[in-house]
Amino acid sequence: MSNHFPCSVVLAAHGSTADETANASLFELATQVEQQGLFSKVTPAFLNGEPNITNVFSKLPAGDVVIIPVMTSDGYYLNQVIPGKIGENSDLGRYRIFMTPPLGIHPDIPGLATDRIESLMQILPMTHDDTSVIVVGHGTKRNPQSEVSTRTLVSRMQELLPESDIRTAFIDQDPSISQVIGEITRAHMLVIPFLIARGPHVTEDVPAAFGLPTGPDISFPLIDVAGGGLIVCDLPIGMYPEIFELCIELATDQLMSGKPVDPTTFAKKNRSTSQE
Repeated sequence: MSNHFPCSVVLAAHGSTADETANASLFELATQVEQQGLFSKVTPAFLNGEPNITNVFSKLPAGDVVIIPVMTSDGYYLNQVIPGKIGENSDLGRYRIFMTPPLGIHPDIPGLATDRIESLMQILPMTHDDTSVIVVGHGTKRNPQSEVSTRTLVSRMQELLPESDIRTAFIDQDPSISQVIGEITRAHMLVIPFLIARGPHVTEDVPAAFGLPTGPDISFPLIDVAGGGLIVCDLPIGMYPEIFELCIELATDQLMSGKPVDPTTFAKKNRSTSQE
């Protein structure tokens, strides 16, 4: 990678203030991207946390900015909340802003997830014949678009691993994790969280649903034995080692072939979200 793009990259994420360590993985991801030397500055920005999306532009030099939504789906937060919060930044006219698709719908994600499954099965006494893979997405009853990326991911993974039993579960809608667990008949369960970072969903909600250890200091993969079978929960997809490469690809593709976003769009979104 010899090209250099004189621009800033913002990794926009939901973030969390419930756990002071929850946003750390996004800082690590930003550092990985910046260390490649392709962009002038790379920073995370959070809806919950600092730097916040509402003030991150004050930390950036004038010029081009590429915003990468480090999220799993194309839903309410991506289309309404993030643009509205960007609109709260002052002096947007000093910037030419590009926005990429969300990280979670990158076409390489299914391949990365199935590679992880294959790697875990090589080091654990699990096979495709005796293991059910459960992909856990967030989901929401408020926006039907949110579940699409999770279901699309599972469908593609099923194509890549037709011999596997790969199922979909959600934290905040049906089918719930408990519903899916009740349907499992194979000896082992392998959990793939389709989530971004080490927030409470990853360190508390998902492992607790499977009877696994919880807490901010847990290490992945989590492994336990229940009923003679293994329960394994891997790290969230957003923390895969290859994710920084996908971020670079999203940013460079957008700079080379995408169109800047009209700054007035953010102002309109800001007005609409402030009225809700």
